[in-house]
Amino acid sequence: MSPKFRNFLTLILPLLFVANGGLLAQTPEQAKIDSIQLVLDKTQNKDSILSLLSQQLALAEKLSDAKQQAQIEVKLGVNSDYDGLEMEEHIKRAIVLYEELNDAAGVIAATYQLANAKQLQGEYDSTIHYSNKLILLAEDAADTASIIRARLLLSSVHNHQSNYEASLQELNKSRRIAEMLEDNLSLTLDIYNRESFIYYSLQEFDKSAERIEKIIEALKASNNQRRLNLWHNNLASVYSLCGNCVSYEKRKQILKQSIEYGEAANFSYGLAYAYKHLSDVYREEGKRDSTRYYLDQIEVLLPSINKRDFTGLVSVAQGFYWEQGGNKPNAIKYYGKAHDIWAELGKKREQMDMAWNLGHLYESTGDFKKANRYLYTYVSLRDSLYDVDNVRKIKELEMNYEFRQQQVTDSLKNLEQVNLLEYEAAAQKKTKNLLIIGALLVLIVSIIVFNSLLKQKKLGKLLKVKSAQVESELAQKELLLTEIHHRVKNNFQILSSLLELQAKGTDDQQTKELISEGKSRVRSMALIHAQLYQKDSLAVKLHDYLQNLVAEIQKSFTGSTGQVNLNVSEETTIDVDSMVPLGLIANELVVNAFKYADGQTDELKLEINLYEEGGFQVLMFKDNGPGLPENLDLATSKSTGLWLVSRLALQLHGKSEYVYENGAVFKVYFKQSKFLNS
Repeated sequence: MSPKFRNFLTLILPLLFVANGGLLAQTPEQAKIDSIQLVLDKTQNKDSILSLLSQQLALAEKLSDAKQQAQIEVKLGVNSDYDGLEMEEHIKRAIVLYEELNDAAGVIAATYQLANAKQLQGEYDSTIHYSNKLILLAEDAADTASIIRARLLLSSVHNHQSNYEASLQELNKSRRIAEMLEDNLSLTLDIYNRESFIYYSLQEFDKSAERIEKIIEALKASNNQRRLNLWHNNLASVYSLCGNCVSYEKRKQILKQSIEYGEAANFSYGLAYAYKHLSDVYREEGKRDSTRYYLDQIEVLLPSINKRDFTGLVSVAQGFYWEQGGNKPNAIKYYGKAHDIWAELGKKREQMDMAWNLGHLYESTGDFKKANRYLYTYVSLRDSLYDVDNVRKIKELEMNYEFRQQQVTDSLKNLEQVNLLEYEAAAQKKTKNLLIIGALLVLIVSIIVFNSLLKQKKLGKLLKVKSAQVESELAQKELLLTEIHHRVKNNFQILSSLLELQAKGTDDQQTKELISEGKSRVRSMALIHAQLYQKDSLAVKLHDYLQNLVAEIQKSFTGSTGQVNLNVSEETTIDVDSMVPLGLIANELVVNAFKYADGQTDELKLEINLYEEGGFQVLMFKDNGPGLPENLDLATSKSTGLWLVSRLALQLHGKSEYVYENGAVFKVYFKQSKFLNS
């Protein structure tokens, strides 16, 4: 049946029905479609929804009802798997049908879903293409809501590509358009969704959680159990990363609500994710029985989920559980499973972390062959990721410069082309009168050629000027970066002064000590930016930094004396990303040395050494003080300073160790992305 004939039947059949007093009764197929729809309206189980929609599609094809077919194809796409591949197939079939029907609204709705499918597949160039196409279609149809949705998609893509400025620009455009609409709740929820993701990416977790809570409040009215489960899981994810911003009980309450919604929707994947988050909370609390219970619940659901990335996350959680319990064989088993999954999926950073864990576990069991193999994998992946990141940054700078140079060049070429076209037009006009004013034409052509040469010379000079402007702007950016470090250093000093004023305003000794600790940590970071301000580099000389830090700390302990031996090469440099956590660690340990030496009969002797051991850089702090209480675990210590040392060492892909050898000895094992030694 041709599209034209199908459209003719679509128009004429209702008229025939009216003309014959309703003689054309509803077909059996249509009656079945309507009855299935009644069941669909009450169903939330994904498998059931897909099965019922497939039945509807088969009936619509029997009726040759193109519009119903297109509508059902879109529904099948929206309810298909999260990878976006099957979704794309359904949506493309829907677009073909809508185009045959000349249904602009249908094409717009389906194009939005197609862009969404491309985003789920990670094909961001295609997502941008279909989003821009959607904007053009929506503008022609004056469909404001679809314009907003297209811009929200563009915002999401820019955010995935870490282009936060462009992402926020699209988001602000969407907000301005949405504010002009009366019924804008759905669009506002979409904007909250994107905002929460951007703030999550920027690690502003409190703002991200605030947006998610607004989404949950709005969804409660619709009672969409599946979406409520997903957003409670998202809220739990944000709270798990924001440190101590909420209590364990608050996180557990959110996740138990998520489990209730997941069970009501029979949503295995969302339910398992809630179990995963809940097991993490109990593990952080140290409640191993509850952790084990929820990990077992996940294992029951895993076969029905069949998602490799989620299986990898669960394997990591299982590995942590067994390692904390001292069961190294089981920890190795699950870490190995996670390592292989990340390798299969090409997730290098996650694979690198598992290789690190496996290397050290095998080393502790005496299996040095496997330990070396995994540690070699770790180093290879780390270097590979570092090289990729460096190349990306360099390319971005090169592209930025080349793009601006190209703009100048293209602009000049356009001027040349305009001049050439003007010349040819003038020459053609003069040719028509060649027999009459031949001699004059030669003179005019000569003048034009002469002018063209002059213009070419001017254009050459302009190109040089523009190139010089680009180079000047790059130099200004370098100067701006230096000024930023200077201002950051000054801001740290202002913050330190404010803390000192705050300390003078209280008589509580404990409060004064807490403020003093905060001031000390601010000082350690200010010294880093002070060094960066003084030179054109993003690396810090470790010897100079430690020397300045020790001097500053010693001043703060009035009346304290001590001998500090600093055995660190003056040429050793640390990149700024590694220097911030390393500087905070050094601050804590030097402050502790002076603090607990204060009041001792013997003069403090502090020794700071840097050396290599087993592929790590080791920064050792040794003093002659009383040391720490016996059986103190740095990782679980309630002391903020010691807890910081343990956590920051992990951030440096290393660890911290403490022993007592006629004084306290702290060793910080670390690796940096860019360790430069002379």
